[in-house]
Amino acid sequence: MLNLEKPSLFERAGSGSELNLIFGECAACHQLHFPKTGYGCPRCGARPEEVLAVSRPGRATLLSFVTLHARLTPSLEVPCVVGEAEIAPGLIEEIMLSGAAEQYQDGMKITARAEPVERDGETVLACRFAPAEEA
Repeated sequence: MLNLEKPSLFERAGSGSELNLIFGECAACHQLHFPKTGYGCPRCGARPEEVLAVSRPGRATLLSFVTLHARLTPSLEVPCVVGEAEIAPGLIEEIMLSGAAEQYQDGMKITARAEPVERDGETVLACRFAPAEEA
């Protein structure tokens, strides 16, 4: 089984490719933030031990997206599609999308999925967002 690229940010949601995101939730002010950090609560300043790791389904709303054609980092394969998504109410993050831009539109529901990528000669599972499957 392949290892997760960043296990502090996401985990497998089950036996399939869906991922849960790992948020920080402050016990003092109940603020949810992503990613969970070792510095405590970014809202109220509560100590690190007062911020709990909370796993939530990797569902989001795509706000905007663009196709990158320039390699911004050595490990970035281009072209690739990146975007901004609301991963929880009021929490907007920059994300990487799976596949081509033609399958996306602003405002659509997307889901975090594990996708194999090459890193330093090793295949690992990265978090990529894809269109949510209709139930």
